[in-house]
Amino acid sequence: MDFDPELSVEESLWTACRPTDIYEKEGDIYITIPFQKQQLSADMAADSSVPRQEYTLVIRQYTHHITRIFSGFGLSELNDRSEMLQFSAEIRKLPLSFSRTEEEWVITTTDGVKRAVVNLRKAVIDHWSDLQPAPQETVDMAFYPDGKKEIRLSSYDHFSPPRYDALPLAYCLKEGHKERATFSFKAMPDETFTGTEERFAKMDLSGRTFQLKNQDGQGVNNRRTYKNIPFYLSSRMYGVFYHTCAYSKLSLADHSTRSVQFLNDQPEIDLFLIAGETPEEVLKGYRSLTGYPSMPPLWSFGVWMSRMTYFSADEVEEICDRMRREKYPCDVIHLDTGWFKTDWLCEWKFNDERFPDPEGFIRTLKEKGYRVSLWQLPYIAEGAEQITEARGNHYIGKIHKQQQSEGSNFSTLDYAGTIDFTYPAATDWYKGLLKRLLDMGVVCIKTDFGENIHMDAQYHNMPPELLNNLYALLYQKAAYEITRDVTGEGIIWARAGWAGCQRYPLHWGGDSASTWDGMAGSLKGGLHFGLSGFAFWSHDVPGFHSLPDFMNSPVEEDLYIRWTQFGVFSSHLRYHGTHKREPWHYPTIAPIVKKMVEPALRTDPLHSGAGPESH
Repeated sequence: MDFDPELSVEESLWTACRPTDIYEKEGDIYITIPFQKQQLSADMAADSSVPRQEYTLVIRQYTHHITRIFSGFGLSELNDRSEMLQFSAEIRKLPLSFSRTEEEWVITTTDGVKRAVVNLRKAVIDHWSDLQPAPQETVDMAFYPDGKKEIRLSSYDHFSPPRYDALPLAYCLKEGHKERATFSFKAMPDETFTGTEERFAKMDLSGRTFQLKNQDGQGVNNRRTYKNIPFYLSSRMYGVFYHTCAYSKLSLADHSTRSVQFLNDQPEIDLFLIAGETPEEVLKGYRSLTGYPSMPPLWSFGVWMSRMTYFSADEVEEICDRMRREKYPCDVIHLDTGWFKTDWLCEWKFNDERFPDPEGFIRTLKEKGYRVSLWQLPYIAEGAEQITEARGNHYIGKIHKQQQSEGSNFSTLDYAGTIDFTYPAATDWYKGLLKRLLDMGVVCIKTDFGENIHMDAQYHNMPPELLNNLYALLYQKAAYEITRDVTGEGIIWARAGWAGCQRYPLHWGGDSASTWDGMAGSLKGGLHFGLSGFAFWSHDVPGFHSLPDFMNSPVEEDLYIRWTQFGVFSSHLRYHGTHKREPWHYPTIAPIVKKMVEPALRTDPLHSGAGPESH
């Protein structure tokens, strides 16, 4: 999947051979596997001048029909210490044992249920030609997470023995260091796949290869995605969670239609095979490993109104009063990038000219039935009030060179540094910035961005190559926790995502175009999102940005209506975008919009001047 085709880089491939030993330790099964170095050539051939290297493959069984497979290739040990893992009380380790013959090793739980089989049978050969070399040794294993469903390694995916399309287990060595590892399962001819987080693609992902790398999606109609999850769901009713935060590639019957191939930029394989009778059972297994979504507060299921952006307390109050006067239901007013002293310059403080009395402003809106949500991002700008404090206390990663390209689509203000959530002191400092706002009465923080970090920076407890994908989880966890602690209700409004982020709802689908193809991309992304362990999801209604003029082209009325319907049937409904979003700007369709949102979305007896009958 990722080897220099010109063979100009000094790297070597080491492939798994026939296992040589098996033993049990504390209920886990350890299998000794030799690895053979391959010659650096277009056709694979063993480099017999170099001794084989032996490493162990660990197999562990859990309840919920989950089998864990691990190899650290001598560099790491199996453990559960991970921000991504949050085992539920239902997850229990089941002790394994094994029996062995010359032909196979059978691994079972204490109830006698088969969980894995290592095939040691020699292939049947009827020799008549030496035109092609004999195949190399390989590892041939099958797994049975539920004791029934067979999920096999892709052990024989080749044309002729030197021409391999997939490898069951292998790692790469570059400049003397292990740096990548691959693991492949056999794919069935009619097998289909979904999941992997936010894919702006058709529901069947077979025949696709994805780079699991969080980045600013810049819309919802391309390969870039704000959210990636190293998890897929198969039509054969099993799922695989690859427990890593490293950049990875996942080929779902694409590089070879016979194989699902996973390539980890980290020299480690740690995966969970999850079996079930239905997609719900498989997803429950995944959530039992990485955490269940919490329930957002009731008011969050009402209408959110926003633009990019409102610029003053007077403007917001005028809009809120008109919403009530014209009886449009609305529970949340969101202030985006314009509530700071300088637009986009995030300092976590209200502009004292535009918002001279923020506490009174928030209190007055609450009396009218509105909650206030605020936008911010996890970067400290060069001119921000906090930049000296952040640098002096190492709250942001120390940058080794000037950032040139990463950061905001709209501003260069966030280039100075990324808040280092691997450093507890920085996390506490960030929580303190939010606490002052939450103490004023703010109820939700929009944790925008977080897909990209400064890759040329030094962070306290993790290299940037491993932190970039995990950053969304650490960032959102911090904002969620302080919001819950201060307000008593856990909620954020987040864009990035990785495994475990479902614990901190809710997420929205990014910067879609206010077009029909933008709506289609949002819908596809949301469906895959829901099949990746998440429960609460929204999107900008009626799309985020206009076309052809990003900021100024008006939205078509039929699109505004249809997108409102889309929002009503999503878990949360938020109007937001670069152009006018309030329904009275579309007078022809405003009565239709009001009818759509009015019956189902009244969650608070205060809003719209309605009484208890509006619930």
